[in-house]
Amino acid sequence: MSSSRLPLSHFAPLLRKKLFSIASSGPPLPPGILIDEEISPFYNSNHFYPAKPGETLNDRYQTLVKVGWGVSSTVWLARDLQSDIEEPETVVALKIANNNARYAGHEREVEEHISTADPSHRGRSLIRTLLNSFEVQRPEGSHSCLVYPPLREPLSMYQQRFADGRMPLPLIKTYIRTLLTGLDYLHQVCRVVHTDLKLENIMVSFEDPTVLADFIESQLDRPMASKIDSTGRPVYQSRNDFGPLKSLRSVPQLVDFGLATRLAEDDDWGIWPIQPDHYRAPEVILGIGWQMPADIWNLGVLLWDLVEGKELFHRIHDQHGRYDAKLHIAQMIALLGPPPPEILQRYQSMRTFSLPGPVRRDDGRLCETAEEYFCGPFFDNNGRFLYEDLIPNRRLGETVSFLKGEEREAFLDLVRKMLPWNHNYRRRAGELAGHPFLQPQN
Repeated sequence: MSSSRLPLSHFAPLLRKKLFSIASSGPPLPPGILIDEEISPFYNSNHFYPAKPGETLNDRYQTLVKVGWGVSSTVWLARDLQSDIEEPETVVALKIANNNARYAGHEREVEEHISTADPSHRGRSLIRTLLNSFEVQRPEGSHSCLVYPPLREPLSMYQQRFADGRMPLPLIKTYIRTLLTGLDYLHQVCRVVHTDLKLENIMVSFEDPTVLADFIESQLDRPMASKIDSTGRPVYQSRNDFGPLKSLRSVPQLVDFGLATRLAEDDDWGIWPIQPDHYRAPEVILGIGWQMPADIWNLGVLLWDLVEGKELFHRIHDQHGRYDAKLHIAQMIALLGPPPPEILQRYQSMRTFSLPGPVRRDDGRLCETAEEYFCGPFFDNNGRFLYEDLIPNRRLGETVSFLKGEEREAFLDLVRKMLPWNHNYRRRAGELAGHPFLQPQN
């Protein structure tokens, strides 16, 4: 889409006429029912901003509909009241961070850098752009607010709009090629590692501006359900279903840079734990240092979610549901063979390397090293995996059932270029975007 903000001029009179509907509440919910952010085990109402429809923030943004939430923020569609002649009214997405959100300032700094590094690069348009930021002050603390163009939905939701939850293969190829172009900009120009690639952090644009217009009109006629929590904070039930697709002209964008890391120099690298469990790169688990290729591994594993509709690595959690790194490494060995000598040598030399600071595991334990965090050791001094009995009888080719013949072999060739143990041998995003598997067929 050519505009970073979607014009509402063609239904602005509707908004003004029905402003009373924005400010009114929908059906009340019973106090005992937990909704949205209340579901989080760490929910603290004093940390969340008490947003409600119809209020104006920063003398500019009027909240309309809550469309998302997380453990550290809520997301609202809002009217931008500072209009110009060409676009009398526009709608934006407003992310309101908690007053204790550790990464809010970091996220703003990283996204400002990404937005301005090189606007002419093809991949720049494939990263969600930060339009504005401001602070909201309250007695309980300051809330960082980030303003973005509105997007339709995460890729996990978009997938479900197709038969069997799987997008058509030509569309999948286009999306992968697009995401690699975005990563090329992120890595080579911005020197940023996303560190948290998953379907929820890839969103698609609106295929047509009328989708958003129709959605907002429907919400004005049917206000959100809400409740008052035990502290008196209003909690609104979010709505994020924009309805059936009108076309396949959506474009994927990488979003959520709260955990992203900037590595400005070639010899900068991270050592602390990153990435979602299923997509975690071996260098992260082994504590041998990671750079941009960790994202390439992450996306390579994510391709199974798109092409096969299932995760590549399964059964990597113990009977209590906790991530088990030794089960994960065992599956890596089964699918990719054992790690090469240079990886094992670096692992042995860095086993006692301290993290930049103590990191707390899910079980509450503070860890000083990656090995402690991931419950190592994993290999002995001779390079033998200590849990050989856990290695399943699986082969990489057996994990691909949806593709056949040359298409299947081309896909396997692509992912093998993304999933070497040694991150130095993984291809860069820009190279991978030109892989034969991803090219349009006549």
